[in-house]
Amino acid sequence: MLASRACYLLARDLRDTGSIRLWLLLRGLSMLVLASLLLLLCSVVPARAAQPEHLGQADLNTLQSGQLLLQDAPGGTYAAALLQASKVHVDISGMIATVALEQSFSNDSQRWFEGVYAFPLPEGAAVRTMEMVVGERRIIGKIREKTQAQEIYRQAKQAGKKASLVEQQRPNLFTNRVANIAPGERITVRLEYVQPVTYVAGEFSLRLPTTITPRYMPGAPLAPGSEEEQPAALSVNPYLGWAVPTDQVPDADAISPPLHPRHGAEQSPLNPIAITARLDMGMPLARVASAYHDIAMERRAGVYTLRLAGGVSEMDRDFVLNWRPVTGAAPVAALFGEQVGDEHFGLLLVVPPAPERAPPAMPRKLIFVVDTSGSMGGVSIAQARESVASALQQLRPEDRFNVIQFNSTHHTLFPAPVAATPGNVQRALAFVRQLDASGGTEMLGALRAALAPPGAADPVAQQAPLTQVVFITDGAVGNEAALFREIASRLGENRLFTVGIGSAPNSWFMRKAAQFGRGSYTHIGEVNEVDAKMTGLFARLARPAAVNLTVDWPVPVETWPERLPDLYHGEPLVVAVNFGSAPPAGEVVVRAELGGQHWSTRLQVAGGADPATRAQHDGVASLWARYKIAGLLDQLTSGRSEASVREAVLAVALQHQLLSPYTSFIAVEQTVVRPASEDLARTALANTAPRGQAPQTFAYPATATTGPAKVWCGLLLLFVGLLAHLLRQSEPCETERATAPAPR
Repeated sequence: MLASRACYLLARDLRDTGSIRLWLLLRGLSMLVLASLLLLLCSVVPARAAQPEHLGQADLNTLQSGQLLLQDAPGGTYAAALLQASKVHVDISGMIATVALEQSFSNDSQRWFEGVYAFPLPEGAAVRTMEMVVGERRIIGKIREKTQAQEIYRQAKQAGKKASLVEQQRPNLFTNRVANIAPGERITVRLEYVQPVTYVAGEFSLRLPTTITPRYMPGAPLAPGSEEEQPAALSVNPYLGWAVPTDQVPDADAISPPLHPRHGAEQSPLNPIAITARLDMGMPLARVASAYHDIAMERRAGVYTLRLAGGVSEMDRDFVLNWRPVTGAAPVAALFGEQVGDEHFGLLLVVPPAPERAPPAMPRKLIFVVDTSGSMGGVSIAQARESVASALQQLRPEDRFNVIQFNSTHHTLFPAPVAATPGNVQRALAFVRQLDASGGTEMLGALRAALAPPGAADPVAQQAPLTQVVFITDGAVGNEAALFREIASRLGENRLFTVGIGSAPNSWFMRKAAQFGRGSYTHIGEVNEVDAKMTGLFARLARPAAVNLTVDWPVPVETWPERLPDLYHGEPLVVAVNFGSAPPAGEVVVRAELGGQHWSTRLQVAGGADPATRAQHDGVASLWARYKIAGLLDQLTSGRSEASVREAVLAVALQHQLLSPYTSFIAVEQTVVRPASEDLARTALANTAPRGQAPQTFAYPATATTGPAKVWCGLLLLFVGLLAHLLRQSEPCETERATAPAPR
């Protein structure tokens, strides 16, 4: 009644004042609003990879094992191409793993194609060789400056020559483009890289990523051709990836490969992979196991050979191999060496002991930050909830804490850190248990809140000697560099510990964030790992770190990292060193402060390696170069100009023939194979969705799109349309009121 009366009065006033034009506008407004509403509703669709619903020769929902689809033309039908196999062989010796990665697939369509494949590698991998095998022909890749390699590739593709271009988009994300794949041809891509073995708390481990968690791309979309937009390596069409470049992630289309629309299975994998390994540590081992895959294993004379128990597996989760030496056989200090040309290189490993006596426990301030964005949907959010709950239950009464959850925005549980009383802990547990995954991954605001200095209203927290931030996320963001700068500028006396969640987290971001945060990185791949992994993390939080580390060498050397990190309990010091032309002979001395006490250890070296590891270790020189490249790139965070960093990185990468942000592998067969009359189609090959992740909509994987805003706009238009309709009806209502007989 009230709304009807308002409509009547408004209509009467408009008519009485002679606003005929406005009245006519209102009469037509409802139709205009209705049309706008229909158009708006049609535009509210999930942002997803460019996958048409009707696929002609092949259907995305009926893919067979190992099958990928090649699109005949933009927006056209799809033809099936069979991905024959992906194979990985790992050779582990000491602290170094040499990995041969082979991916074979064939073009079963009737068209010539350019294929684009984005794939993950370990963030510490030094990619040093590449070759492309097409039929009986081998095309050997060469390292060139990135823009030069792109131009060589472009010319070869246009000329009808077979070519391959492998580029680094992130230290753990690479793309491979193959031009002029003939109908019926089989293609095999072979890469070789070396990576360091991880050693923490008496256990060695090696991680091989197999798929990519879709990254959230913050920022406003860039206009095509804008100055900030960088040409994407994913395709000559910069929008072949599901994301568009933004002002915060200019290469978003290069780091957003499509994913298969459904999950794979071990019995019928979409992207099958076979993994074999040879493990020769030169010491007796008490345990060898794979964390997330079933393996078959044989041992002969102390050398282990391993393979997947089922032969192949789905490429939907990281492969992790763990091994532990028998008691008393664990390394304390070792130097692994390699000579390349006239230069001698080394990789130093030193494990500080636990302090002889633990200092008294000091009160701490802990801030738990948990990612609840859409990419955490499924198993990941359950792991995150369990991780925070486990951490809360390990708090001490003298600790103070707070909880921050974030997705498109962030929310802090308490206005300021509170004492870890039973009541406060229970309130936090209740808060954590109701967390669910939705929205975007706006990480910047949550980081700022967690690293903010204590306010005047929190005098107790001001007295705490240290703030420890535990950051729990899958790391699925594309603006990593901006986040590193934020951590470095705001860290102060805080410490940042990252906990990677899920079957395929962005481990490069997590490790590097922990490095800039002077903390450590922990990965939790399954819910049943939560208690053990969080207990181990809290053991590192509670025990003093080895600080003020120094290494004295017997000769002048160049070492990376330049600034030695703090070490937490069980963590080793790893330093890559270039001795120059003269192999060292003498004593290496490592010193540190450990639990308030001075500690040192000495290592005798001869011929570039200590007597226990005198043998040459292939890959040490490549790892030294990779460490140096990583250190140079870190200087971008501290303000060094990109031009000077680029020049320094180029010199190292070209000398050591390594992939880098500024160098690429290019291989060209000089024979023209594609007739000029044949068109060349392009397609991006799909990765498998990470295991356990909830179904996502792409582009922005179950994260922020303009959909919610459009819904609100639609509701507003609906209200305006209803109001206009009521205004149109008000004149008859008034006429009826005027002619109705007066009540008796």
